[in-house]
Amino acid sequence: MSIEVKNNAPRKVMWISFLIALIMILGALFTAESGMDGMKGGYALIMLLGFFAMSAIVTAIVYYYRAKAFDKLVNDLKPLVHWTYTKEEWELFIEEDLKEMLIINKSLLRLVIIISLVVLGILLFTYRDALFILIIGCIILMLTFVAYIGPRIGANILKKGLPEAWVGESAALVGGRFQTWTQLGAYLVGVDIYTDSPIPVLHIIFEFPTLQAMQQEIVRIPVPKNKMEEAKRVVEELRKQI
Repeated sequence: MSIEVKNNAPRKVMWISFLIALIMILGALFTAESGMDGMKGGYALIMLLGFFAMSAIVTAIVYYYRAKAFDKLVNDLKPLVHWTYTKEEWELFIEEDLKEMLIINKSLLRLVIIISLVVLGILLFTYRDALFILIIGCIILMLTFVAYIGPRIGANILKKGLPEAWVGESAALVGGRFQTWTQLGAYLVGVDIYTDSPIPVLHIIFEFPTLQAMQQEIVRIPVPKNKMEEAKRVVEELRKQI
């Protein structure tokens, strides 16, 4: 068996991230050379552009490894499983996946807001520049937007994708949404089948390092009817990596 996928979406994200990083770096250099008064917003603007550039570079590096994992899964002649779903199964999974993602994102957002406010307090105490309120406020608004809109974009991708899933030893392609647990510094911490939802869902849990701490991610793959034994074999196989 082979997976018929024309485009490597992670590679597109990688190149777009590199382009954004380049634009941010050029913007910071232009600001520095423009003669803009640093005390009147110049330093803050350079810092903000530098932050976005670093974030884009990190994103590009992560997606470089995702692109490699994507190629490996696509070219793998023997994925662990290939599942297809009925319309009802697919809709149940999309609803359950969206609900779980929103719960997780809300918890992470609260933590980020608390950390951002602490950082803002330190910056205001050190530099006494009200512009930092605007900068931190914009960052919080952006992260809030991502936390609430991101899961809905993911659900939309699933709705538009084919109701099928491919699961390999290092990655999975679910309805056109690609996920890998072999990205930079990542490792598996758990594999199990969640049966309390309307449709059984295979959970592949992995952790990876971020600038703040280790972050946990869950790959969710619905288990179609009469495929529970196959799902259990996938669990046994992947647990060998833990």
